[in-house]
Order: sequence, then structure tokens, then C-alpha cells
Amino acid sequence: MSRREVRGRGSAVLPHLLAAAPGGWLAAMAVAPLLLTVVLSFGHPGFGEVVPGFTLDNYGRAFSGLYAETFARTVGTAVLCSAISVLLGMPVAYFIARKAGRATNFLLAAILLPYFSSFLIRVLSWQVLLSDGGPLEKVLHALGLLDGPLGLLGTQGAVVIGIVYGYLPIAILPQYLVFSRIHPSVTDAAADLGAGAWRRLRTVVLPLARPGIATAVLLTAVPMLGELVVPRLLGGGRGLLLGQLLQSQYLQSQNYALGSAVAVLVLVSVAVLVALLLRLTRGFDEDRR
Repeated sequence: MSRREVRGRGSAVLPHLLAAAPGGWLAAMAVAPLLLTVVLSFGHPGFGEVVPGFTLDNYGRAFSGLYAETFARTVGTAVLCSAISVLLGMPVAYFIARKAGRATNFLLAAILLPYFSSFLIRVLSWQVLLSDGGPLEKVLHALGLLDGPLGLLGTQGAVVIGIVYGYLPIAILPQYLVFSRIHPSVTDAAADLGAGAWRRLRTVVLPLARPGIATAVLLTAVPMLGELVVPRLLGGGRGLLLGQLLQSQYLQSQNYALGSAVAVLVLVSVAVLVALLLRLTRGFDEDRR
């Protein structure tokens, strides 16, 4: 075999090797841990260890008692907070994309500015704001809207406020991108055909904005399912979510089998959410064509 042939084969193999490197990294860093979690979820639990075997007892416990209650509360909280974030972010994104003009870059920078500070510090600031005797309580007293203590810190309401605050910018940006790509001539044409503002929004803008809305839901609801910091700092014992439950199983109880079963349930919930969002945006490219 000549040197030219060897060099030609080497140049043909090199792109495949370069393409396989990210795939191998993804398999080692993401797929392998997920598979290990699934395997551990079927093992027999022991303190700080998992005895190899096959049992469904871990999933039975995960679907009963405190675990089932926490799972339902977590899913409900994620759905509620994601919906609030998307609904609050939608008019803001629409205004920035269609009405802000020269102030667009300034408003986008203002939305992203909090991310240049620590998330922990921002949540702690809400702990101060929502505490009894805090600034929010004093303002409500001054306005005559509240007589007694605020009593909001340590409740599920405080958890919802903190989560929505933390993920609202993530809900705004993808919706801004999709609104900015809807050409004004589309809505102008609908107006020329007699469609009012509400009908244009319902029949033209929102259908075209489906990818951005679905992306906003995905980027908010998925991390909300594993939220740990906000429930611990703002919810106290009343805001127990799956993130805290997983932490206790892995680090305190060291029941890796049960913790893995709960983690698998979270992964299944994420998969169901992604499937629903794909169904929501299915056929969008065909509709645009």
C-alpha cells in the first residue's frame, strides 16, 4: 500500500473520529450516569450501598406516603410556576419585540442583569423581603392593605414567588425571539381582513409563537422539577419538593436505591413533558411553508 493511499484513508477516518469524540463524551458524562441510576433503582437498599438484584419495592415506596405526596406537589408546583412565568413573560416579550424600538437592547440587558449576581444572594434577598417585619410588610401596612403580620415566609406561596422570580427571564427570552421573527406584515394582513386585536393574537400571533412558548415551558419546568435552593430558603418545612427529598436520600439516609427510583420518576416526568411539547409544536415547519 502506497503512502498516498495510507494518507487518503487517514484523512477519511479523521472526520469520523472527530465526530465520535463528542458522542463518546456525551455517553460517558450523561448516558452512563443515567443508566447507572436506572440500574440502582431496581437494587436492594442498604445503608450507603445498593445490593445488586431486581426489586420493585423502591418504586412502590416512591409511589406511596410522603414520596408520592412530594412528587405530586413538585409536579404541581412546576406546572403552576412554569405557567405563571410564561404568562407573565409573554406580554413583556411581545412589548420588547414589537414596541420597544431603540430601547430593545437596554430592556434585554435589564432582564439579564440579575444573572450576573449569585442566585443564592437573590433568593436570600427575597427571604428578607417576605419576612415578618420586612420591607414588604411595612409597605402593605403603610398602604392600609395589611393589619397583622405578613406570614408569607415559610409557605408554599413564598416558594412559588421565589421560583417564578428566578425563572422569569428564562421564560421571556425564547418568547422574545419568536415574537421578533413574526413579520409585522402578517398581523397587518389579518387586520386588513377585519381581525381585531384579540383575534389577531389568538389566531395569528400565538400559533406562530408555539416554538418559543414551548421552549419557555421546557426551560422553566424541567429545572423546576429539581429545584432545591428556593424551597429550602423560602419554604422551610412546608415547601418540601423532590430536590430536597433526593438530597436527603443520597446524603443523609444514604438510601441510594430509593433515591435512584425517585430520580427515575423525575426523568420520566421530564420525558412526558418533552413529548407533550413536541406534540404542541408538531407540524410547525409545514404550517409556515
